[in-house]
Amino acid sequence: MFLVSCFAALFWSPSPVLGSEPFPELRGPYLGDVPPGMTPKIFAPGIVSTDRRELNSVFTPDGNEFYFAYSQGSGQYTIMVMRQVDGLWTKPEVASFSREHSNVDLAISHDGQRVYFGSNRPRSGTTPREAGFDLWVALRDGSEWGEPTNLGPKVNSDRHQIYPTVTRTSTLYFQSNREGGFGGSDLYRSPLVAGEYASPENLGAAINTRHDEGDVLIAPDEDWLIVSAQGRDDSLGRGDLYVSFRSTDGMWSEARNMGAPINSSAIDFCPMLSPDGKYLFFSSARNGTPDIFWVDAKVIEAARPTAAR
Repeated sequence: MFLVSCFAALFWSPSPVLGSEPFPELRGPYLGDVPPGMTPKIFAPGIVSTDRRELNSVFTPDGNEFYFAYSQGSGQYTIMVMRQVDGLWTKPEVASFSREHSNVDLAISHDGQRVYFGSNRPRSGTTPREAGFDLWVALRDGSEWGEPTNLGPKVNSDRHQIYPTVTRTSTLYFQSNREGGFGGSDLYRSPLVAGEYASPENLGAAINTRHDEGDVLIAPDEDWLIVSAQGRDDSLGRGDLYVSFRSTDGMWSEARNMGAPINSSAIDFCPMLSPDGKYLFFSSARNGTPDIFWVDAKVIEAARPTAAR
């Protein structure tokens, strides 16, 4: 969920689980959809990507669960899940941890045992946060998820914290418009130390600007990151995907626009990587209403500066 774009110009839409039409038989990896090449294509049209506003797109490491979010308008988001059972994918239903409050921007740990997400649910008591979203985590409990817990005051501030993404070692990257940043919203990094997340560090001027940066996707080994940014001089639309590569000394290269056909004249946001690393998923409003698209993940390496390959 991009902080600016996803809190503006929202519209009401009914739940995708409603509807009387028969649900089709979907078999095989990736809901049985035909994989894309180097040109983005819409993912699961009419099933996931509909005339509603869909964003986020996350598979579990075993490929047997697929999660995505949709907007109900007025800053309200719901996370949906589909499961592969006996070779068939189930109809989308509300995820167990998303049945109350507004929930969005989920990431699943590389061992499949934790789900991270943004929510405006109460930190304590019964009143949702007026200031915005915190980051939460739930642990796997059999085929479902346990009760979510807040990631605490080191990670969460009195402002928005959204769009978590984690490395193979569970280092957390996320977006926040907290005090002390470069602009409207910035990207932050928080390593997991002795079972707790350390105080976040701003990713710096190579990534963050006076404009809005959000929706960060971190590579499992922290070799690269993709960010959705708005307002930059080289932008093709209302929001574009940019990529940065990390050098051996830990420094990030200046984030570069990924160009067409990844980006369009509309907003392109919410990048996600398939667990096998083969496909880049993202959301785009290029067809009008935001849908989920996917493309061969080789587009990431293709964007690496020639001298750095």
